[in-house]
Amino acid sequence: MTDYVVTYDLRKETGTEGYKELWDELKRLDGHRTLDSVWLVNVNNTAKELHDHLKAFMDGNDRLWVSELTKKHHYSNARGGTNEWLANNPPDR
Repeated sequence: MTDYVVTYDLRKETGTEGYKELWDELKRLDGHRTLDSVWLVNVNNTAKELHDHLKAFMDGNDRLWVSELTKKHHYSNARGGTNEWLANNPPDR
């Protein structure tokens, strides 16, 4: 399985309602929300496959970036549970 960083901008949303389907799917994938629009996901897919899958939960004008997480990462002030998620899903490379 591979760890990915998923980040997005839902461009025409005025509240959190438009995020619900995407958030529900990221949760279903056992993703961890580490920043407001940044999730960590560990799946058996390529970055493109995950990207294409998540686009189905977004509008066509929304922005989405999926990138593989490596061991060479740094972060600060992430949401609670980030250290635990990374310990349970350590990057391969």
